[in-house]
This record gives sequence, C-alpha cells and structure tokens, in this order.
Amino acid sequence: MKNMKEKDILQATIILLIAIFLVKTLIPFYTGSMMPLIVLSGSMTPMMLPGDMIIEKSVDPSELKVGDVIAFHPPGRENTVATKDSAVVTKENTLVTHRIISLEEGKERRFQTKGDANNAQDDFKVPAPNIKGKLIFVIPFAGYLPDAVKKNKNILLFTVILPAGLIILDEIRTMLLYSNPAKARKVEKEQKKIARRTSYVVKRKRLAAFILISGLIFTGVVAHNLGENGHVVLEKNTIIKNQESLSQVYVLTPDDYEQRIAINFWYGVITPANETQVTVPEETPATVISVPYILPIFWIISLSEINPYFPALAEIGLYTCFSVLFLLPLWYRKSTVGRKNQIKFRRRFEQWKRTFHLI
Repeated sequence: MKNMKEKDILQATIILLIAIFLVKTLIPFYTGSMMPLIVLSGSMTPMMLPGDMIIEKSVDPSELKVGDVIAFHPPGRENTVATKDSAVVTKENTLVTHRIISLEEGKERRFQTKGDANNAQDDFKVPAPNIKGKLIFVIPFAGYLPDAVKKNKNILLFTVILPAGLIILDEIRTMLLYSNPAKARKVEKEQKKIARRTSYVVKRKRLAAFILISGLIFTGVVAHNLGENGHVVLEKNTIIKNQESLSQVYVLTPDDYEQRIAINFWYGVITPANETQVTVPEETPATVISVPYILPIFWIISLSEINPYFPALAEIGLYTCFSVLFLLPLWYRKSTVGRKNQIKFRRRFEQWKRTFHLI
C-alpha cells in the first residue's frame, strides 16, 4: 500500500507539473503574445536552418536593441513569396526574421536589419509598427511536421487520428465494463490484488553507475573537442582553428556588447581540421567559447550569454540524461511479489507491529 501511495503521489505531481507547463506554454499562443513560425530559407543560417520552428514573442519596439532578432513585415512588400534572402515568409502576410544591426531615432523609430548569412543589409528600414515579435527560442526541424502533414494525410492519420481513436475506444470499453456493478467490483478486486503484488523498483546502484559512466564519457567527448576558450584580444584579422574531430561552434562576446555586430562573423561553425577568419574594425577584447556542434547554435549562443561555461556543461548534462533514459529498462523495473514472499512480508510486518505494541 505504501508503494501504491508513493506511486499515486508521484503520478499526481507529474500531472500537475505537466498541466502547469501546458498552461504557461499554451496561453501565450492563444492570446497571441507568442507565435510559432517556420523557417523557409537560409538567410539566418547557421543559427536558424530551413525547417526549424522559431518562437517569436510580442515586444514593445522601444525595448529593442542592436543585435536582437525580430520578425517583421517588410515595408511595401505585401504579396511576395519566399526568396533566398528572407528567413520566414508567408504569402499575402509576409514575415521576415532578421537581426537588427542599427537603429534610427526620430518621430518614428526605424530599424536596419540584415540576415546573418547575407552579405548585404536589407534594402529597407523597418518601421516600429511593422514589428510583430522578437525571437526567443528555436526548435530544430520541428517545422517539417506541419509541412509533412499537409503533403501526406497518412501522417496525420497515424500520428493523431489513430492514437486518439484507440484512446476513445478504450474509454468506451471501460465505461461499458463499469456499467455492470458486479463486473466492476470483480475488476476492482483483481486490480487491487495485482497492485498489492506489484511494485516499481529503482535500482539505485545501477542508476548511479549509469549516470557516472555516461557523464564521464560525454565529459571526455566534449573536453577533447573543445577549441579555444577564454578572454582574448581580437586582432583586425583573427584566425580561429578547429583541430579536433568534431565540428565546432564558436561565439565571440566583446567586453562592449554593442560591438558584437561589428565583428564579422561573431559566431559560426568550423568543420574538423579547418579554420575561419574573423574581422573586426579594431583590436577588441572579447571572450571566446568554442564547443562541439552537438546542440542547436541558438541554444549555444543563448547559454554563452548567461555564462561562458554553460554551453559545454549543457552538452554534457543533456546527453548524459538522454543516455540514462535510454537505459531506463536496466535501472527501473516492475517487480511482482510472489506468493511466498508475500506471506513472508506479512509475517515480518505483523512481528514489527507486535514489537512496537501496535497490536
């Protein structure tokens, strides 16, 4: 009974956390303060790739600054379609997602934008009313699912309609079963009997061993493939090399954050045994991080802005968690108590109660 109570409490806690997460996540989308968009082109690569889903949040244009990535309607281009220079575009309701590279103050605030992968800035300035949101998150490849559903209705059938139908049929069967009081009592009795004999056991030693081994493996992989990290003075032409076996993401954060846009390019991907040249207007003190390319670039950039060590720690922690969850059947098992063990347990329990004068 104790195991059942603990299980019920755990299930209730998980359901509550999921409910809170869904409410906090879905309400902003319902009210329009957040909106998902699908990346259609490569103007913001490598931070956003075609097929990624991005989340934009409504923002006051007066709060925007140089370096922010925004979604906006290009002025005077209402009925255009996707091109190689536009990150996110929908016909008749064009939205482009580019980075702010400069601001123009006046009667109306206007923003000069540019795609990270484009050589030239956009040939227009964005008025404040045209801005629809600011980029807050990137979900890799999530944009392919809606597109695939549109092209192939069988995907919708097997991923949504069929599972939903099975759940509904199971609920109908349960309702019919419990409509007969005699059968309902019999089923409940059997379920209680099974519950008394069944428990879920966490093999703590195995779990600890898996966490330790996985953590050491991924720490070794990440540490072996780390590039140059630390505080440096960027020269006008700085070479960043990758001499390791995995592709690397580098991020340069100047001491004066506003100088980041002047660095060409302040972030990027370097393939193994390759190098890239970074140009700056003048010698610039900056923090450089270089980690294996095993997380989305947007995540790496966002984590590096919090702390330079967070990207590497996140890569180790995330992949350690994935590997431990993959090994779940080896450390989390359903245990059925046999008849003999059940009798033995009851005798010990009765003896324990007598010892403490509970009966």
